[in-house]
Amino acid sequence: MNDGECSGSPGIARGLQRMPESRADLWRCPKCGNTFVSKNMWHSCGRFKLEPLFERSEPHVFELFERFIAFVQDLGPVTVIPQKSRIAIQALVRFTGCIPRKDYLECSFWFTRRRASPRFHKIERFGPSAFGHYTRIRSEAEFDDEFRSWLHEAYQVGQRKHLDRS
Repeated sequence: MNDGECSGSPGIARGLQRMPESRADLWRCPKCGNTFVSKNMWHSCGRFKLEPLFERSEPHVFELFERFIAFVQDLGPVTVIPQKSRIAIQALVRFTGCIPRKDYLECSFWFTRRRASPRFHKIERFGPSAFGHYTRIRSEAEFDDEFRSWLHEAYQVGQRKHLDRS
């Protein structure tokens, strides 16, 4: 285990734990303060700042990030989590995020299905119903209705709405 890693309980035990219904029910790591859906989840502990992530980016990339965050916050309560090389956005779980690049903002979304759009340059399958979609944002004009629909759908995943059994 690396210095900055916290180990957690095996995945098998997760199925036996009560799933959180609100942000107040999330487990908080005592070392780094990050919150998770189950106690002692493995993660890389660390407290990072936004500024170093944008050091190699052109100024408009930070402006794109600010616009991105404004759209995300319009959806409901979220936590912005700067990490070593990216920025994660969490409702109950992490559902979207971004990586500042030199002249664009790489945005990612977690969906429970594969979505088709020529704007996605990469789609990864993480499990039977977990897909990561990636797009590059170079201008504010790209924060259009299609982009907002992606955020809305991903936020539903972040709220764990896809797990509602009722």
